[in-house]
Amino acid sequence: MPCSGESLTEVKAGGASSRHPAPMQTALLPPHQAMAMSLDAVAEAGVDIVPVYFERFFAQQPADSAMFHNRAASQGAMVGEMLTMLLAQAAGEEWVPMMMRAQVATHWDHGPIALERYRNALDLLVDVLAETAGALWLPEYEAAWRGQVKRMFALIARVY
Repeated sequence: MPCSGESLTEVKAGGASSRHPAPMQTALLPPHQAMAMSLDAVAEAGVDIVPVYFERFFAQQPADSAMFHNRAASQGAMVGEMLTMLLAQAAGEEWVPMMMRAQVATHWDHGPIALERYRNALDLLVDVLAETAGALWLPEYEAAWRGQVKRMFALIARVY
């Protein structure tokens, strides 16, 4: 979030006006702050990203639909866990590698999951965030999220 004394720029998106930091200000932010600010841009769209994410996820991996027994809980949990892990990693939280190791082990219970599918799932999440935010999605947000996806996938590959 902008610090006191920072100026804000009015951004028009979908006919609605919102207060949003000027791009030059976001270029100076650490990745975890840029990522948090990007979620404000996503929230302004007023769209639940979970159904959007899973519509596209199941279009790519139709057989995976059977793995989600309690969709209302498991789908929201999966998106929430991905967001939490990426944000925590960007903030330098020390628990992320241990938790990712546990997540990969847990996913083996569903059968063999090709390593690249983890990357695809993370990339899809960023795609959905960016598309949902629309004109409010800044290049700095894209760079921060994609950088953390790259780091997360490298971590997954090490524990896979």
